[in-house]
Amino acid sequence: MNILHIIRKKGDSYPLELAAAQKAAGDSVKVLLLQDAVMSCTNDAASFCCKEDADARGGSCGNQVDYKGIVNMIFEADSVINW
Repeated sequence: MNILHIIRKKGDSYPLELAAAQKAAGDSVKVLLLQDAVMSCTNDAASFCCKEDADARGGSCGNQVDYKGIVNMIFEADSVINW
């Protein structure tokens, strides 16, 4: 299953723990950081952050996506979990 976790709050560790468990179980998992969560980017290959949110907060993330990329990620996922 292709799962996308969208995280909006900085420091929220439970969604990352759940994503890791799903990945260990064999699921394809991506994590998208929005709003204040972009400040806790891990630069993991499966982690992405909103470019506009990172720019607005002075942060950076290795895998930045714009709004069009976010929409594509949502439509490519079988399941989307918003935190």
